[in-house]
Amino acid sequence: MLFKLDEKNHIEPVEFIDFADWKKLEKDLENLLAENLFGTLFEQPTFLPFHQQRPRQGEGDIYALNTKGDLVVFELKRATAGRGSLDQLFRYVGISGNWSYAEIERKFFNYQEEKQDFDEETLREAHQNAFNLDRPLDEKEFNRNQHMWVVGSAADDSLIKTINFWKSKGLSIEFFPYRIYEIENQLYFEFFAKPNDVHINPGKTKGVLFDTNRSWDPTSFETMFRKKRVSAYGTRKNAVKSFSRGDLVFYSHKGVGIVGAAKVTGNSVKKDGPDELYWDVDLLTPIPKDFSKPKAMSFQDVQRVTDKSFFWARIQKVPYLSFEEAENLLEQLKLVLSD
Repeated sequence: MLFKLDEKNHIEPVEFIDFADWKKLEKDLENLLAENLFGTLFEQPTFLPFHQQRPRQGEGDIYALNTKGDLVVFELKRATAGRGSLDQLFRYVGISGNWSYAEIERKFFNYQEEKQDFDEETLREAHQNAFNLDRPLDEKEFNRNQHMWVVGSAADDSLIKTINFWKSKGLSIEFFPYRIYEIENQLYFEFFAKPNDVHINPGKTKGVLFDTNRSWDPTSFETMFRKKRVSAYGTRKNAVKSFSRGDLVFYSHKGVGIVGAAKVTGNSVKKDGPDELYWDVDLLTPIPKDFSKPKAMSFQDVQRVTDKSFFWARIQKVPYLSFEEAENLLEQLKLVLSD
């Protein structure tokens, strides 16, 4: 809950609204969450999305896989839902619980093509890479269990009571509330990621593990380093907007590890042609002698040093690092690259 604080330490709650009050459709909420749920709202590497609802198809809003390969179905409620609001969700889970590995993989390929984010990996490979697993799961390990996550207005007491009832009966179902505030004609979206809603303070300098685009262009890392920039390309170019001046960037080279680091020095995002957005940087590690075989800190060592698990499927790997965590990783990386 957001409270207004005055100079005398008096607080009062700020009125909030939901998507219905804002005259937005449930599809708007779905699109907002589909674009931001797996990285921005949840900084921990929690899900690999593979399907989003199609018009008039009788499907759940968003489908994803967790680290174990379990199926997670998201149901989104823009306004007070009332009784019977979960009937459709139960039906969707009943249907998707019977999906084979081949069916999930087919939906995953279609989803990747729609998002123009296709790396020509099997679902097993993509799942392993997304969560940096030691081995890909067997096909039979996918969709063993199903979970339901409901995102709805924080004011929907009826929905909350219904979910708590089904949880008490042993169903794997969770509720994630949101609120929308309108303050001085500006809208603010508040979302609660359990258990502790931990996020790096966006106003502070942070560290970001960022992909070098190796899958699409093996020369991109060399271009970035020689031009002293951090770049993203094509339909994914807006990923560089996750940076701010002063942030530390760690170049993540797919299949290799972290191959360099730099400090963001520009004042804003720049454009180079129609397909590249970038920030200027100062290099903090040496230019590799051989870009085809650069020295690197393994992803396993990165996780050991930071004590974090990252969602490797994104260009900007989440969770982000605090500045102190980034400085520690930088010192360890310098030792590795200087050997």
